[in-house]
Amino acid sequence: MRARRLVCRAVGRVEWESFEIAAQPAPHEVVVRSVCSLISAGTETALYSGTHIGFSQDSPPMLPQELGYALAGVVQAVGGAVTAWAPGDWVVAYAAHGDWAVCDVRTAKIWRLPPLVSFEQGALAVMGGISAVGVRQGQVALGETVVVLGLGLVGQFAARLARAAGARPVIGVDFFPKRVQVAAEAAVRAFNPDEIDVGQMVGDLTDGRMAEVVIEATGNPAVIPQALELAGDGGRVVLLGSPRGTVEIDPYAVHQKGVSLIGAHARVSGHAQTVRDPWTRERNLELVLRLFADGSLSDGGLISHRIQPEAVGEMYERLVERPRDFLGVLIEWAGTNA
Repeated sequence: MRARRLVCRAVGRVEWESFEIAAQPAPHEVVVRSVCSLISAGTETALYSGTHIGFSQDSPPMLPQELGYALAGVVQAVGGAVTAWAPGDWVVAYAAHGDWAVCDVRTAKIWRLPPLVSFEQGALAVMGGISAVGVRQGQVALGETVVVLGLGLVGQFAARLARAAGARPVIGVDFFPKRVQVAAEAAVRAFNPDEIDVGQMVGDLTDGRMAEVVIEATGNPAVIPQALELAGDGGRVVLLGSPRGTVEIDPYAVHQKGVSLIGAHARVSGHAQTVRDPWTRERNLELVLRLFADGSLSDGGLISHRIQPEAVGEMYERLVERPRDFLGVLIEWAGTNA
């Protein structure tokens, strides 16, 4: 059977690559029929536009590269050595955008969707797992004030997960009214910095203590000095958005208040499970799925656009040109790969 997956061949050029799926999977393979896949607006558009940090380093060429790593679908066939999966299982997998995916269970990451969790939520959970890294690195505790700078998809999840962890208040900041509205509907105290003095507002809400945790989720390094200003004494500033570029900061802002500046790239959860740190990438994503299942985490407003596969090229252009217009962008495969 012929299938297709999305490949970025060069900066500004994506195409569907055809590949063959064998009638009988190899012993360790799982074949998944796609229902939907989520575009990672940060990583994927950075690769597409040539702005990914890897382009500026002395490293092998990053392109061509398959795009996508949040695919939800139904297991159709399994190899003879596969015991954990069976045809009919609903799953989410780290797999490229495509109408089908072939996953080697020895290396690929696959999660089972709990009952009552939709395919859309499954695809979203991959991004939620990334945001969970920021909340964990910030060691968010019950009753602490958390400020999230940037309410794109990663920031939206970070704010919701901080609330689930018991933070109060959780304050979200973004220039774009639709993002502010979506966060506010999830019980985040969300503000547009064009309309309010954020520092004054955080000070008023905390009786001058400022925030215990500030999560920078824009990926814009110019925001980091503001994040340091919003942190209170002994505060933690978490870099969750992937900052591309450089910025000048006043080190006294860190020194004088005893602020911790913490990196939270997704790879910091890529370790094997240990007693001291059991929260691996796998467990973070499993948690997001469980929170969706029991209603502790809402996906309300997180999908802003649904597209057909044929519209993918145009969508990447729009994401580069007007990122403010988008949150989650879902490619819908159901009906295209029957």
